[in-house]
Amino acid sequence: MSSMISRPELLATAAADVETIGSAIGAAGSNAAAPTTGLVAAAQDEVSAAIARLFGLYGQQYQALIGEAAGFHNQFSQALAAAAGAYAQAEAANAGALSGLWNAARLPMPAPSGQPQTAGGGLAVALQSAPGDPLYALIMGGTGNPLPDPLYVNGVYTAYILPKFPSVAFPPIGVFTPEQFWPITPQFGNMTFAQSVAKGVSLLNAQITSLLLNQTNNHAVVFGYSQSATIATDEINALIAAGSPYPNQLSFMLIGNPNNPVGGLLERFPGFYIPFLDVPFNGATPSGPYPTTTYTIQYDGIADAPQYPLNLVADLNAFMGYFVVHSTYPDLTATQVANAVPLPTNGGNSDYYMIMTQNLPLLAPIRAIPYAGPPIADIFQPDLRVLVDLGYGDFGPGLDYANVPTPAGFFDIPNPFTVIPDLALGAVQGPYGAAVEIGVESGLLSPSYFPSTYPWVPSVDPHLNFFLGQPSTTLMSTLSGALGDVLRVIPPILN
Repeated sequence: MSSMISRPELLATAAADVETIGSAIGAAGSNAAAPTTGLVAAAQDEVSAAIARLFGLYGQQYQALIGEAAGFHNQFSQALAAAAGAYAQAEAANAGALSGLWNAARLPMPAPSGQPQTAGGGLAVALQSAPGDPLYALIMGGTGNPLPDPLYVNGVYTAYILPKFPSVAFPPIGVFTPEQFWPITPQFGNMTFAQSVAKGVSLLNAQITSLLLNQTNNHAVVFGYSQSATIATDEINALIAAGSPYPNQLSFMLIGNPNNPVGGLLERFPGFYIPFLDVPFNGATPSGPYPTTTYTIQYDGIADAPQYPLNLVADLNAFMGYFVVHSTYPDLTATQVANAVPLPTNGGNSDYYMIMTQNLPLLAPIRAIPYAGPPIADIFQPDLRVLVDLGYGDFGPGLDYANVPTPAGFFDIPNPFTVIPDLALGAVQGPYGAAVEIGVESGLLSPSYFPSTYPWVPSVDPHLNFFLGQPSTTLMSTLSGALGDVLRVIPPILN
């Protein structure tokens, strides 16, 4: 059946290519006009004049033909672009028709090895549409991926969406959003981050409206990654401002979310603004009224930024995390996602998961050295993990809740009764783990010999700092907001 399903994103790309061809036709016609219609006779004799008139006549006929070709091109490119939009709407209807047969065929079958058969938690159960009511997956790409390609769409559909929403319709729908960030993505255009997000919100809202408005049987889960997670955040805020329509029809799933309530870079410093690049720090993704599932890879500098940025070791590790782990979300398997650690919340209808990171991004350059790199990194990693984790709070009952917006603070208060023993243990685990690493590389030992406790293995609650509450406003957040108001008077470059 896949050969019968249209690809609107390819039609849109083809329309753009056809428009480029049309521009080339027009340019060729203009460039050829003077040389072909205004040929000067080589001499003043009658033969030369006749030849010049003959070539001039051919030139005029050529210009007329070019005009007809350009007109045909304009009509064809407009029709192709319109077809992309029509097919995008038809895709949703076709998916609804196919999903019943697809689900009926696959539900009795056991899940593949390592992949959960049902979604975990009560949230997914509550979001399953009734039999015959389609649940569509609207998938956006990240920065630099405006038209999600089939590999990306199918990957995130299989790893993230399908395990959580077993009744989701097939095929998933790729949603075009600009995903620009000038000057980092000049090949896609000159939109700044804020301009790209604003345009993306408009496009996403149009897609949601086309599926759900006056169609109470339809349901949709919106998938956002990195920049498109911010697009989803702004769309949620806009829907809330409009009275929260589609309360039982719409849900969201976000990965690498810059607006993650605990750890999102755009939430750690609410109200701040980066001039020239036009990046507003617009705060946390609301935890309601729309059910939202958020996956974060530990130490991702965009979605898991340190709570205490005066910890320079944690800052450098998060900076490296942007390059080492932030781009890996689409590559995770369903098994890796299923092993994510659920984080506690204090209510609401949203779920949060942490995908643990064994190897510190800070040590990635050393670990990349062939043979010698991994053992050397292992020696230092346990104690470095303690120093890095001092820049974060702890998740757990009576500690941090994943759905509570938590801005950055100036100072933490380390707990010496935990920090000192962990550093001492790490000093032993490091050399021991390096020796095991050498044995594993040589094929003499199994990875089961590696240490199995913190700080060798990561944790979401190492209890390194005394818990002083989870304030929604800090001195640093107040100062960052005030500074952002001042910086907003500086316009973006070239925009």
